[in-house]
Amino acid sequence: VVAPSGSCVAAVRHQQPVVARTYGDAALLARVEELGRRTYELSELLVDVLGVTDVGAYFPHRVTLHTTCHSLRMLRVGDRPQRLLHAVEGLELVDLPDSDECCGFGGTFAVKNADTSTAMLADKCRAITGTGADVVTAGDFSCLMHIEGGLSRQGETVRPVHYAEILASTRAAPYDANRLRTSTAELPR
Repeated sequence: VVAPSGSCVAAVRHQQPVVARTYGDAALLARVEELGRRTYELSELLVDVLGVTDVGAYFPHRVTLHTTCHSLRMLRVGDRPQRLLHAVEGLELVDLPDSDECCGFGGTFAVKNADTSTAMLADKCRAITGTGADVVTAGDFSCLMHIEGGLSRQGETVRPVHYAEILASTRAAPYDANRLRTSTAELPR
């Protein structure tokens, strides 16, 4: 099982066994642990299982990488996404200051702690725009959605793009940000 989401893989590997243990269901625990052993975040599958870092991608943009909390802390994917991005033809990867700092989303955290979440997002957006990147990428759509909201409210033009979309972009079929995203500034109010 492969997912382009650190938080989803972390749920399968870490949270589902906790729930099964909490309810004392040994059969369920055995099934979720077995599922966890064969569930991979995309960069883990490509680099560790398939031994691939160059997928033949082409993405001629200046890109910065936000390292997501679940990928970093629960899955410990390390530099796998960077290794994949470094191999993308045309891509200029620029360091994001404090890339390992949370963007402030964290699911219910953003709702329960809205002021803190907003402040964390503002810091993240400031760091992103400070890189001069055209694109910010990450391994979780939830982080990218949160960051996109912050950037668009500030009128910034940096586009959030999941790194799987970057890896899928080729010279023959390049990624087209305009076909997939609508700026929130363009939505009816």
